[in-house]
Amino acid sequence: MLIVTVKIFINQVPTADFPTRWYEFELDFVNEFEANNSWRDFTDELKITLPKNFAYTDTTGTVVVNPANTATNIGGFSSGAPLFMKGDEITIVAGYTYQLNNQTITDTATIFSGYVRSVTSKKPYTLQCEDNMFKLKQLPAPNKLFLGSKYTLETMLAELVAPLGYAVNQTAQTSIGDFRCQNETVMDVLARLHKDYHFISYFGQPAQIAAGSGLVQSVPQLFCGPFVVYQTPGNTYQFVFQGNIISDELEYARQDDVVLSALAYSINKVSVTGTTKDGATKTKQQRLEALVTYQNGKFTSKINPPGQQADFPANYTGDRRTLYFWNVTDPNKLVALAQAELQRYYYTGLRGKFTTFGVPFVRQGDIAEIYDAVLPERQGRYMIKSVQYKFSVDEGLRQIIELDYRVGDNVDSMPSIY
Repeated sequence: MLIVTVKIFINQVPTADFPTRWYEFELDFVNEFEANNSWRDFTDELKITLPKNFAYTDTTGTVVVNPANTATNIGGFSSGAPLFMKGDEITIVAGYTYQLNNQTITDTATIFSGYVRSVTSKKPYTLQCEDNMFKLKQLPAPNKLFLGSKYTLETMLAELVAPLGYAVNQTAQTSIGDFRCQNETVMDVLARLHKDYHFISYFGQPAQIAAGSGLVQSVPQLFCGPFVVYQTPGNTYQFVFQGNIISDELEYARQDDVVLSALAYSINKVSVTGTTKDGATKTKQQRLEALVTYQNGKFTSKINPPGQQADFPANYTGDRRTLYFWNVTDPNKLVALAQAELQRYYYTGLRGKFTTFGVPFVRQGDIAEIYDAVLPERQGRYMIKSVQYKFSVDEGLRQIIELDYRVGDNVDSMPSIY
Protein backbone atom coordinates (compact mmCIF):
# COMPACT_ATOMS: atom_id res chain seq x y z
CA MET A 1 0.00 0.00 0.00
CA LEU A 2 1.32 3.41 -0.99
CA ILE A 3 1.06 6.09 1.69
CA VAL A 4 1.61 9.68 0.56
CA THR A 5 4.46 11.46 2.33
CA VAL A 6 4.67 15.25 2.31
CA LYS A 7 7.22 17.33 4.19
CA ILE A 8 7.61 21.11 4.03
CA PHE A 9 10.84 22.66 5.29
CA ILE A 10 10.88 26.36 6.22
CA ASN A 11 13.99 28.44 6.91
CA GLN A 12 13.05 31.77 8.41
CA VAL A 13 14.97 34.76 7.05
CA PRO A 14 15.78 37.59 9.49
CA THR A 15 14.62 41.11 8.64
CA ALA A 16 15.34 44.56 10.07
CA ASP A 17 12.05 44.41 12.01
CA PHE A 18 12.57 40.81 13.15
CA PRO A 19 16.34 40.20 13.37
CA THR A 20 15.93 37.02 15.46
CA ARG A 21 13.81 35.15 12.87
CA TRP A 22 16.28 32.36 12.11
CA TYR A 23 14.38 29.20 13.03
CA GLU A 24 14.17 26.15 10.81
CA PHE A 25 11.10 23.95 11.11
CA GLU A 26 9.07 21.42 9.18
CA LEU A 27 5.44 20.58 8.54
CA ASP A 28 4.39 17.03 7.71
CA PHE A 29 0.81 17.65 6.63
CA VAL A 30 -1.03 20.05 4.30
CA ASN A 31 -4.57 20.18 2.94
CA GLU A 32 -3.30 20.56 -0.61
CA PHE A 33 -0.57 22.00 -2.74
CA GLU A 34 -0.07 22.79 -6.41
CA ALA A 35 3.24 23.52 -8.16
CA ASN A 36 4.46 23.83 -11.74
CA ASN A 37 7.70 23.22 -13.63
CA SER A 38 7.85 24.83 -17.07
CA TRP A 39 10.02 27.12 -19.19
CA ARG A 40 6.99 29.10 -20.42
CA ASP A 41 6.12 31.06 -17.28
CA PHE A 42 9.35 32.80 -16.14
CA THR A 43 8.67 31.59 -12.60
CA ASP A 44 7.86 28.16 -11.20
CA GLU A 45 5.23 28.68 -8.49
CA LEU A 46 3.89 26.78 -5.49
CA LYS A 47 0.64 27.26 -3.59
CA ILE A 48 0.23 25.49 -0.25
CA THR A 49 -3.02 25.38 1.71
CA LEU A 50 -2.49 24.57 5.39
CA PRO A 51 -5.19 23.01 7.55
CA LYS A 52 -7.03 25.24 10.02
CA ASN A 53 -5.23 23.41 12.80
CA PHE A 54 -1.67 22.22 12.20
CA ALA A 55 1.54 21.32 13.97
CA TYR A 56 5.18 21.96 13.24
CA THR A 57 8.51 20.78 14.63
CA ASP A 58 11.02 23.51 15.53
CA THR A 59 14.81 23.36 15.64
CA THR A 60 14.82 21.95 19.19
CA GLY A 61 12.62 19.05 18.14
CA THR A 62 9.65 20.51 19.99
CA VAL A 63 6.30 19.84 18.35
CA VAL A 64 4.09 22.94 18.43
CA VAL A 65 0.46 21.91 18.07
CA ASN A 66 -2.27 24.12 16.68
CA PRO A 67 -0.32 27.41 16.63
CA ALA A 68 -3.29 29.12 14.99
CA ASN A 69 -5.13 28.98 18.34
CA THR A 70 -2.16 30.31 20.34
CA ALA A 71 -0.37 33.62 20.48
CA THR A 72 1.75 32.61 17.48
CA ASN A 73 1.83 35.24 14.75
CA ILE A 74 1.15 33.14 11.64
CA GLY A 75 1.84 35.54 8.79
CA GLY A 76 2.61 38.97 10.18
CA PHE A 77 -0.97 39.95 10.96
CA SER A 78 -0.45 40.50 14.70
CA SER A 79 2.39 41.47 17.04
CA GLY A 80 5.53 39.43 17.38
CA ALA A 81 7.76 37.70 14.85
CA PRO A 82 5.61 35.88 12.26
CA LEU A 83 5.90 32.14 11.75
CA PHE A 84 5.80 32.59 7.94
CA MET A 85 7.00 35.69 6.15
CA LYS A 86 7.75 36.93 2.65
CA GLY A 87 11.28 35.89 1.70
CA ASP A 88 11.45 32.75 3.86
CA GLU A 89 13.12 29.81 2.17
CA ILE A 90 10.79 26.89 1.49
CA THR A 91 11.27 23.36 0.17
CA ILE A 92 8.58 20.74 -0.36
CA VAL A 93 9.42 17.04 -0.57
CA ALA A 94 6.73 14.53 -1.53
CA GLY A 95 6.34 10.92 -2.56
CA TYR A 96 5.28 7.62 -1.03
CA THR A 97 6.13 5.26 1.80
CA TYR A 98 5.46 1.54 1.36
CA GLN A 99 6.47 -1.93 2.54
CA LEU A 100 8.70 -4.12 0.40
CA ASN A 101 10.23 -7.41 1.61
CA ASN A 102 9.44 -6.49 5.20
CA GLN A 103 11.24 -3.18 4.82
CA THR A 104 9.79 0.32 4.90
CA ILE A 105 10.72 2.14 1.70
CA THR A 106 10.39 5.91 1.29
CA ASP A 107 10.47 7.17 -2.31
CA THR A 108 10.37 10.98 -2.35
CA ALA A 109 11.69 13.86 -4.44
CA THR A 110 12.02 17.62 -4.08
CA ILE A 111 8.92 19.00 -5.77
CA PHE A 112 9.77 22.66 -5.27
CA SER A 113 12.44 24.83 -3.72
CA GLY A 114 12.11 28.59 -3.51
CA TYR A 115 10.80 31.46 -1.41
CA VAL A 116 7.55 32.55 0.24
CA ARG A 117 6.00 35.38 -1.75
CA SER A 118 2.90 36.03 0.37
CA VAL A 119 0.82 34.63 3.24
CA THR A 120 -2.97 34.97 3.36
CA SER A 121 -4.56 36.38 6.50
CA LYS A 122 -7.58 34.06 6.49
CA LYS A 123 -8.01 30.44 7.50
CA PRO A 124 -7.09 28.10 6.00
CA TYR A 125 -3.70 29.80 5.66
CA THR A 126 -2.23 29.79 2.16
CA LEU A 127 1.41 30.27 1.21
CA GLN A 128 2.19 31.57 -2.28
CA CYS A 129 5.77 30.79 -3.29
CA GLU A 130 8.17 31.39 -6.20
CA ASP A 131 11.42 29.82 -7.39
CA ASN A 132 14.73 31.71 -7.71
CA MET A 133 13.09 34.36 -9.89
CA PHE A 134 11.91 35.77 -6.55
CA LYS A 135 15.49 36.76 -5.75
CA LEU A 136 15.96 38.35 -9.19
CA LYS A 137 12.94 40.58 -8.44
CA GLN A 138 14.83 41.94 -5.43
CA LEU A 139 18.23 42.27 -7.13
CA PRO A 140 18.88 45.72 -8.69
CA ALA A 141 20.66 45.80 -12.02
CA PRO A 142 23.48 48.34 -12.30
CA ASN A 143 22.87 51.46 -14.35
CA LYS A 144 25.18 50.46 -17.16
CA LEU A 145 25.55 50.28 -20.92
CA PHE A 146 26.65 46.77 -21.92
CA LEU A 147 28.50 47.24 -25.20
CA GLY A 148 27.84 44.59 -27.82
CA SER A 149 31.53 44.58 -28.71
CA LYS A 150 32.33 43.22 -25.23
CA TYR A 151 29.22 41.36 -24.07
CA THR A 152 26.93 38.66 -25.34
CA LEU A 153 23.48 38.12 -23.81
CA GLU A 154 24.89 35.28 -21.71
CA THR A 155 27.94 37.13 -20.36
CA MET A 156 25.81 40.19 -19.57
CA LEU A 157 23.35 38.10 -17.56
CA ALA A 158 26.18 36.26 -15.81
CA GLU A 159 27.43 39.62 -14.55
CA LEU A 160 23.94 40.66 -13.46
CA VAL A 161 23.26 37.52 -11.38
CA ALA A 162 26.80 37.20 -9.99
CA PRO A 163 25.91 38.88 -6.62
CA LEU A 164 23.61 35.91 -5.88
CA GLY A 165 26.14 33.29 -6.92
CA TYR A 166 23.85 32.05 -9.69
CA ALA A 167 25.08 30.64 -13.01
CA VAL A 168 23.88 31.41 -16.54
CA ASN A 169 23.73 28.65 -19.12
CA GLN A 170 26.42 29.29 -21.74
CA THR A 171 25.33 26.74 -24.37
CA ALA A 172 24.89 29.59 -26.86
CA GLN A 173 26.53 32.99 -27.17
CA THR A 174 23.84 35.37 -28.41
CA SER A 175 24.87 38.74 -29.81
CA ILE A 176 22.28 41.44 -29.08
CA GLY A 177 24.37 44.57 -29.63
CA ASP A 178 24.45 47.41 -27.10
CA PHE A 179 22.06 46.99 -24.17
CA ARG A 180 21.38 49.49 -21.38
CA CYS A 181 20.10 48.75 -17.88
CA GLN A 182 18.59 51.73 -16.09
CA ASN A 183 16.76 51.85 -12.72
CA GLU A 184 15.39 48.30 -12.90
CA THR A 185 15.77 44.92 -11.27
CA VAL A 186 17.32 41.91 -12.98
CA MET A 187 13.80 40.49 -13.34
CA ASP A 188 12.78 43.72 -15.09
CA VAL A 189 15.66 43.16 -17.50
CA LEU A 190 14.46 39.63 -18.27
CA ALA A 191 10.91 40.92 -18.79
CA ARG A 192 12.24 43.54 -21.23
CA LEU A 193 14.25 40.90 -23.08
CA HIS A 194 11.05 38.90 -23.43
CA LYS A 195 8.99 41.87 -24.62
CA ASP A 196 11.53 43.34 -27.06
CA TYR A 197 13.42 40.24 -28.19
CA HIS A 198 10.96 37.41 -27.33
CA PHE A 199 13.69 35.68 -25.31
CA ILE A 200 12.59 32.90 -22.95
CA SER A 201 13.92 32.98 -19.35
CA TYR A 202 13.64 30.22 -16.76
CA PHE A 203 15.61 28.32 -14.13
CA GLY A 204 16.50 24.85 -15.36
CA GLN A 205 18.71 22.14 -13.94
CA PRO A 206 21.35 23.47 -11.47
CA ALA A 207 24.88 24.08 -12.71
CA GLN A 208 27.78 22.16 -11.22
CA ILE A 209 30.55 24.62 -10.35
CA ALA A 210 34.05 23.73 -9.17
CA ALA A 211 34.39 24.80 -5.52
CA GLY A 212 38.07 24.00 -4.96
CA SER A 213 39.84 20.95 -3.53
CA GLY A 214 38.08 18.79 -6.09
CA LEU A 215 34.65 19.69 -4.70
CA VAL A 216 31.67 20.56 -6.88
CA GLN A 217 28.94 22.99 -5.85
CA SER A 218 25.40 22.92 -7.23
CA VAL A 219 24.05 26.41 -7.93
CA PRO A 220 20.85 27.73 -9.56
CA GLN A 221 21.21 28.09 -13.33
CA LEU A 222 19.38 30.70 -15.38
CA PHE A 223 18.51 29.92 -19.00
CA CYS A 224 17.74 32.78 -21.40
CA GLY A 225 17.57 33.02 -25.17
CA PRO A 226 15.41 32.57 -28.25
CA PHE A 227 15.30 28.77 -27.86
CA VAL A 228 14.51 26.32 -25.09
CA VAL A 229 17.58 24.36 -23.97
CA TYR A 230 16.62 20.99 -22.52
CA GLN A 231 19.04 19.17 -20.24
CA THR A 232 21.20 16.67 -22.13
CA PRO A 233 20.72 13.85 -21.69
CA GLY A 234 17.39 13.99 -19.88
CA ASN A 235 16.35 11.23 -17.50
CA THR A 236 14.00 8.64 -18.99
CA TYR A 237 10.94 7.38 -17.10
CA GLN A 238 8.38 4.75 -18.07
CA PHE A 239 4.61 5.24 -18.20
CA VAL A 240 2.05 2.61 -19.13
CA PHE A 241 -1.52 2.84 -20.36
CA GLN A 242 -3.60 0.45 -18.28
CA GLY A 243 -0.91 0.98 -15.62
CA ASN A 244 0.46 4.14 -14.04
CA ILE A 245 -1.26 6.48 -16.54
CA ILE A 246 -4.38 7.40 -14.56
CA SER A 247 -6.08 9.52 -17.23
CA ASP A 248 -5.07 11.39 -20.34
CA GLU A 249 -5.87 14.17 -22.78
CA LEU A 250 -3.65 12.68 -25.46
CA GLU A 251 -4.43 12.65 -29.16
CA TYR A 252 -2.83 10.26 -31.63
CA ALA A 253 -2.11 11.61 -35.11
CA ARG A 254 -0.47 10.07 -38.14
CA GLN A 255 2.29 12.02 -39.79
CA ASP A 256 0.37 12.15 -43.08
CA ASP A 257 -2.48 13.98 -41.33
CA VAL A 258 -0.26 16.59 -39.68
CA VAL A 259 -0.21 20.10 -41.17
CA LEU A 260 2.28 22.47 -39.58
CA SER A 261 3.06 26.09 -40.30
CA ALA A 262 5.10 28.80 -38.66
CA LEU A 263 5.25 32.55 -38.79
CA ALA A 264 9.00 33.09 -38.43
CA TYR A 265 10.28 36.49 -37.39
CA SER A 266 13.81 37.73 -36.98
CA ILE A 267 14.29 40.98 -35.10
CA ASN A 268 17.39 42.62 -36.53
CA LYS A 269 19.30 45.64 -35.34
CA VAL A 270 20.20 47.88 -38.26
CA SER A 271 22.80 50.64 -37.89
CA VAL A 272 21.74 54.20 -38.64
CA THR A 273 23.74 57.40 -38.92
CA GLY A 274 25.12 58.85 -35.70
CA THR A 275 26.01 57.77 -32.17
CA THR A 276 24.32 58.00 -28.79
CA LYS A 277 25.60 60.30 -26.01
CA ASP A 278 27.48 57.28 -24.64
CA GLY A 279 29.30 56.82 -27.92
CA ALA A 280 27.36 53.70 -28.96
CA THR A 281 26.27 53.25 -32.56
CA LYS A 282 22.67 54.26 -33.17
CA THR A 283 20.45 51.40 -34.32
CA LYS A 284 16.86 50.67 -35.17
CA GLN A 285 14.96 47.39 -35.15
CA GLN A 286 13.84 45.86 -38.43
CA ARG A 287 11.84 42.65 -38.84
CA LEU A 288 12.39 39.94 -41.40
CA GLU A 289 9.32 37.70 -41.74
CA ALA A 290 8.48 34.41 -43.43
CA LEU A 291 5.60 31.94 -43.48
CA VAL A 292 6.78 28.32 -43.64
CA THR A 293 4.37 25.37 -44.11
CA TYR A 294 5.11 21.65 -43.77
CA GLN A 295 2.59 19.20 -45.22
CA ASN A 296 2.88 15.74 -46.80
CA GLY A 297 6.62 15.79 -46.18
CA LYS A 298 7.14 18.99 -48.21
CA PHE A 299 7.99 22.57 -47.25
CA THR A 300 6.61 25.69 -48.85
CA SER A 301 7.56 29.22 -47.84
CA LYS A 302 6.71 32.85 -48.47
CA ILE A 303 9.15 35.61 -47.49
CA ASN A 304 8.18 39.16 -46.69
CA PRO A 305 10.68 41.89 -47.70
CA PRO A 306 12.56 43.38 -44.69
CA GLY A 307 10.89 46.35 -43.10
CA GLN A 308 7.51 45.78 -44.78
CA GLN A 309 4.33 44.72 -43.00
CA ALA A 310 3.55 41.07 -43.68
CA ASP A 311 0.24 40.04 -45.22
CA PHE A 312 0.24 36.27 -44.76
CA PRO A 313 -2.93 34.19 -45.16
CA ALA A 314 -4.81 33.17 -42.02
CA ASN A 315 -4.45 29.67 -40.63
CA TYR A 316 -7.60 27.56 -41.02
CA THR A 317 -6.13 24.06 -40.83
CA GLY A 318 -3.35 22.46 -38.85
CA ASP A 319 -1.09 23.83 -36.14
CA ARG A 320 0.49 27.26 -36.64
CA ARG A 321 3.34 28.42 -34.46
CA THR A 322 5.07 31.75 -34.03
CA LEU A 323 8.86 31.50 -34.00
CA TYR A 324 11.19 34.34 -33.06
CA PHE A 325 14.84 34.55 -34.02
CA TRP A 326 17.48 37.20 -33.56
CA ASN A 327 19.75 38.91 -36.08
CA VAL A 328 19.00 36.56 -38.99
CA THR A 329 19.40 38.83 -42.01
CA ASP A 330 19.44 36.13 -44.70
CA PRO A 331 15.85 35.19 -45.68
CA ASN A 332 16.94 31.69 -46.75
CA LYS A 333 18.56 31.09 -43.36
CA LEU A 334 15.39 32.25 -41.59
CA VAL A 335 13.34 29.75 -43.61
CA ALA A 336 15.86 26.98 -42.87
CA LEU A 337 15.69 27.68 -39.11
CA ALA A 338 11.89 27.56 -39.19
CA GLN A 339 11.97 24.31 -41.17
CA ALA A 340 14.26 22.70 -38.58
CA GLU A 341 11.91 23.72 -35.79
CA LEU A 342 8.79 22.44 -37.55
CA GLN A 343 10.41 19.13 -38.43
CA ARG A 344 10.66 18.24 -34.73
CA TYR A 345 6.86 18.29 -34.51
CA TYR A 346 6.20 16.40 -37.74
CA TYR A 347 5.78 12.86 -36.44
CA THR A 348 3.31 10.03 -36.00
CA GLY A 349 2.42 9.78 -32.33
CA LEU A 350 0.87 11.38 -29.29
CA ARG A 351 0.27 15.02 -28.42
CA GLY A 352 -1.19 16.47 -25.25
CA LYS A 353 -1.12 15.67 -21.52
CA PHE A 354 -1.58 12.73 -19.18
CA THR A 355 -1.96 12.31 -15.42
CA THR A 356 0.10 9.89 -13.37
CA PHE A 357 1.02 9.25 -9.74
CA GLY A 358 3.69 11.08 -7.76
CA VAL A 359 6.39 8.61 -8.84
CA PRO A 360 8.36 8.38 -10.98
CA PHE A 361 9.00 12.07 -10.35
CA VAL A 362 9.74 14.00 -13.55
CA ARG A 363 10.71 17.50 -14.59
CA GLN A 364 10.54 19.44 -17.86
CA GLY A 365 13.34 18.20 -20.11
CA ASP A 366 13.03 14.57 -18.97
CA ILE A 367 11.84 11.89 -21.39
CA ALA A 368 8.57 9.96 -21.03
CA GLU A 369 8.74 6.44 -22.45
CA ILE A 370 5.12 5.44 -23.08
CA TYR A 371 3.86 1.87 -23.44
CA ASP A 372 0.48 0.50 -24.49
CA ALA A 373 -0.29 -3.24 -24.57
CA VAL A 374 -3.67 -2.74 -26.26
CA LEU A 375 -2.65 -0.20 -28.93
CA PRO A 376 1.11 -0.67 -29.39
CA GLU A 377 1.24 1.99 -32.13
CA ARG A 378 0.84 4.57 -29.34
CA GLN A 379 4.21 3.59 -27.86
CA GLY A 380 7.13 5.97 -28.11
CA ARG A 381 9.55 8.30 -26.35
CA TYR A 382 8.65 11.97 -25.84
CA MET A 383 10.33 15.08 -24.49
CA ILE A 384 8.47 16.48 -21.47
CA LYS A 385 7.47 20.11 -21.92
CA SER A 386 5.97 20.88 -18.52
CA VAL A 387 4.78 19.24 -15.32
CA GLN A 388 2.08 20.28 -12.88
CA TYR A 389 2.26 18.73 -9.41
CA LYS A 390 -0.87 18.41 -7.28
CA PHE A 391 -1.71 16.99 -3.87
CA SER A 392 -5.01 16.93 -2.01
CA VAL A 393 -6.34 14.87 0.84
CA ASP A 394 -9.07 13.46 -1.42
CA GLU A 395 -7.04 12.58 -4.56
CA GLY A 396 -3.53 12.05 -3.23
CA LEU A 397 -0.38 12.94 -5.17
CA ARG A 398 -0.57 13.52 -8.93
CA GLN A 399 1.58 14.76 -11.82
CA ILE A 400 0.08 16.23 -15.01
CA ILE A 401 2.71 15.78 -17.72
CA GLU A 402 2.64 17.72 -21.00
CA LEU A 403 4.48 16.23 -23.98
CA ASP A 404 6.52 18.41 -26.33
CA TYR A 405 7.70 16.29 -29.26
CA ARG A 406 8.70 12.73 -30.09
CA VAL A 407 12.37 11.83 -29.59
CA GLY A 408 12.49 8.09 -30.31
CA ASP A 409 11.02 5.13 -32.14
CA ASN A 410 8.48 2.74 -30.70
CA VAL A 411 9.71 0.88 -27.64
CA ASP A 412 10.06 -2.88 -28.02
CA SER A 413 8.55 -4.40 -24.88
CA MET A 414 6.50 -3.63 -21.80
CA PRO A 415 8.46 -2.76 -18.63
CA SER A 416 8.85 -5.81 -16.43
CA ILE A 417 7.68 -3.87 -13.38
CA TYR A 418 4.07 -3.81 -14.67
